[in-house]
Amino acid sequence: MELDKYGTASDLKELLAVRDSIEELLERRVPTDGITPKAELRDLGDAYRLLVEVPGVAQEDLEIAVQGHDVVVAGHRDSEPHGDLVFSERARGPFQRTVTLPGDVDPEHASAQLVAGLLILRLPKV
Repeated sequence: MELDKYGTASDLKELLAVRDSIEELLERRVPTDGITPKAELRDLGDAYRLLVEVPGVAQEDLEIAVQGHDVVVAGHRDSEPHGDLVFSERARGPFQRTVTLPGDVDPEHASAQLVAGLLILRLPKV
């Protein structure tokens, strides 16, 4: 079946599959209230180093998971308990950041450090 100026039926089927994939990803997404931590990924040869900026987030409020080639960093940034808030530009609430790695890693030998608001992950390659 030929579709006029919009392409063929297989083109439409492919577009609908892409739309369904996007909708599925959006359904699984954690609401972030505008928080998207900045990240940097480096190839060290024998491992990847992933840096994720998480200022104001306590270690116990972070979760890290490796799922296939994806590294997921999720957490929650709460407000400071001291004093009445007068002004703030800092986003608070839940967040999630997913970074796709270019190769396989060994999550059993991965390490994580939280230093001055910077999460440092070392992910050894397989």
